[in-house]
Amino acid sequence: MLTLAIPAGLLALILRDHGSSGPDPAIVAPTRARIGSVAPDFVLPDLDGKPLRLSSLRGRVVVLTFFASWCHPCEEDMPILERAQRAKGSRIAVVGVNYQDIPGDTRDFVRRLGVTFPTLIEDSIANPVATRYDVHAMPDTLFIDAAGVVRARVYGQTNTHDLEAALSDLLRPTA
Repeated sequence: MLTLAIPAGLLALILRDHGSSGPDPAIVAPTRARIGSVAPDFVLPDLDGKPLRLSSLRGRVVVLTFFASWCHPCEEDMPILERAQRAKGSRIAVVGVNYQDIPGDTRDFVRRLGVTFPTLIEDSIANPVATRYDVHAMPDTLFIDAAGVVRARVYGQTNTHDLEAALSDLLRPTA
C-alpha cells in the first residue's frame, strides 16, 4: 500500500505546484479561442526577440498558424501562407507561432522555407498560448477578422483554395 501512496502523493504535489505557478506573462486575456469570440491576446517574441502583441494587428485580418519544424504538413503550409501574405499585402497579417519546437530549429525551418511573415517563439514545453488556443496537432490555423474575432479554423493542412475562400469572406467589404 505504501509503494502506491508515495508516488501518488508526489504526483499530486507536482500537479498542485504546476497549477499554482501564477499567470504567464505571455498571456494577457483570460479567455480561450472560440469561433465567434475575440481571440485571446498574447505577447510573444519573434525570431529576433522583438515582442509582438496579437491585438496590435487589429484593423487587419489575421491568419494565425501554429506550426513546428518537425511537422511535414507545416512544411507544405508555410509557403502557401507566405504567398497569401505577399498577394494580399497589408490587408492581412499572417503570424506563425511555433509549437513544441526548439527555437533554433524553428529559425532554421522558417529561413529554409523563405518565410518573411512574423514567426513567434513560444515556450517549447508549456506552450501557454497554444493551450489557450486549444492547439493539439499541427498545423492549426485560425482566421481572425479585423475586429479581432475568430471567424474560422482549419485543423490540419490547408490548401490554396480553402485559404482563399476563408480570406475572401473576411476581406469582403461590409455594407
